[in-house]
Amino acid sequence: MSLDVITVGDKNTDDIRLVWFHGYGANNWGFEPFIKILNLNMDGRLHVVMPNAPLVNGKRSWYPLPTELDGKIVEDDKGIENSKIDIIETIHDHIKDSKRLYLGGFSQGAALSLSIGLNDDIECDGIIAISGYIPSASTINIKNKEKELFIAHGTSDTTISIETHKKSIHFLDENGVGYHEFIDDCGHTISKSMISNLSEWLYKKL
Repeated sequence: MSLDVITVGDKNTDDIRLVWFHGYGANNWGFEPFIKILNLNMDGRLHVVMPNAPLVNGKRSWYPLPTELDGKIVEDDKGIENSKIDIIETIHDHIKDSKRLYLGGFSQGAALSLSIGLNDDIECDGIIAISGYIPSASTINIKNKEKELFIAHGTSDTTISIETHKKSIHFLDENGVGYHEFIDDCGHTISKSMISNLSEWLYKKL
């Protein structure tokens, strides 16, 4: 799999390397304004790598979406694992020289970040997950519970519900993983309050 990648920030002077994954049906260019604001708030001390997901049936998707069977949600565990292998191979050259590595994303991109980061498919220092969830949680083997984790969600989100978010929080609590949680009254979006709270949290990590 070959993913086109755009970058923001100087990789020669960065304090944190951030890989940012967009949501289902979106693309990396759509998140460039948000990433530029975030890097500006970080005094330009980020180098952000933003790959594009492959096209699947005309829409960009990081991994196979869950299906419904007899009223139950069924996740494609094997499909997710295969997708992660391809994604990690593609971004390897962009992260191999990073001093500190964070994974982050929105919606399906947040889910991907949580899956890769919590499972240590890529060893990273932190995870940023906005409006996401933990896919195939039963398959995740958490080795490092000391990661710096920012997780945010909107109470009015109708795409990935706040109830789904709470299930992810319950999973983190059950597994003894610490996190910084921010809840806003927005829908399925990255609100100004989320950007502000994330910027304050991340700046302390520099």
